[in-house]
Amino acid sequence: MNKTLSDLIKEFLEYKTRNGYVYATAGYHLNKYLDFSDRHSPAENIPDKDTVNTFLSRYATTPGSLYNIAAALREFSRYLIGLGYTSAYVIPQGKVSLPTPVQPYLFTDGEIEAFFIECDSLQYDCHVPKRHIVLPAMYRLLYCCGLRCKEARTLKTENVHLAENYIDILQSKGPKSRRLFISQELSDYLLIYDATMNHLFPDRTFFFPSREDTPYGANTFQKNFLKIWYTAFPKKKCDGVSVRAYDFRHHFAYANMNRWLREGRDINVMIPYLMKYMGHQDIENTLYYFHLVPDIYDAIVKKSSLFEGLLPEVNAYE
Repeated sequence: MNKTLSDLIKEFLEYKTRNGYVYATAGYHLNKYLDFSDRHSPAENIPDKDTVNTFLSRYATTPGSLYNIAAALREFSRYLIGLGYTSAYVIPQGKVSLPTPVQPYLFTDGEIEAFFIECDSLQYDCHVPKRHIVLPAMYRLLYCCGLRCKEARTLKTENVHLAENYIDILQSKGPKSRRLFISQELSDYLLIYDATMNHLFPDRTFFFPSREDTPYGANTFQKNFLKIWYTAFPKKKCDGVSVRAYDFRHHFAYANMNRWLREGRDINVMIPYLMKYMGHQDIENTLYYFHLVPDIYDAIVKKSSLFEGLLPEVNAYE
């Protein structure tokens, strides 16, 4: 067992990839740990408690990153222990708390309309010559389908089937994939976009490419969203309210639930469809929206026995 930490991280990431996991973010975090370890504990070949805790302390002010880094390191150490590296330090469960979710921003119809008017008004920029074409289409797909931002950013052309009105989302969160059927109106819009892009960028890999045939980065994706948002609503820039491109996903769930209530549909029947469409692993992730939005929650409590059928009983003494 004379392998280096670099060798072991590489083998771990290859193992995860072979088992169907998209491990790019965890790989990024583990390689950041490797760089830190090389500088501060060059002789280390497995995660050490002191080195791990010192590394984690650098992210104390960013709870989201801290949680994801800890999860990646914990999984890596468990893998090493399975190989016989029994002294690998495993971060205890509960040492790093799950970050408090950011309160979603729920858009009004007028805000959605104004955002896309501004989005469609983007001008050609020689430094980013395709941006004015790509962004309106990419944000529309995000909004219309409630995708995760990464799912829109990294969507490959080969997984878009507009003639059949569906797209395939492959291994977005864990090894699971899903097929999303889209409206004819959205398909028609994207067909025009695709024809334009095929002329400018034939044989591209990514449906929404950045400067080269690469996907938009997460930070660039969010920065462009905010630039459009604050151009449409300059007075909102200093109001202290957080708005993210990811809020389109929250809005998708919220809008569909409200529509079903207005139409008098059976929520018990519709929730599993929403769960599968959004790619939630557990129905609790979908039920989150009931507790988040009071008007939806109150209406469902009055009109449905949903919680009796879906939520397990809780023993008050456990």
